[in-house]
Amino acid sequence: MRKTLQMWINRGLRKILGAVRTMSVDTMLGEMGMKRVEWELEKKVARWGYRLARGKENVKLAEEV
Repeated sequence: MRKTLQMWINRGLRKILGAVRTMSVDTMLGEMGMKRVEWELEKKVARWGYRLARGKENVKLAEEV
């Protein structure tokens, strides 16, 4: 899923920026001020894990990283 999502984002970026396929994806993302899908998903998973570790009433269930 991650690969497919990144592929569609890349296609959209190329359309918006008028870029060719040889242009680096990181360059296009930097131009738009975006990050790769992997980084965004990892950030979301990390936040979810932190909330899970905190518990419902801020009770520490596990060691926070």
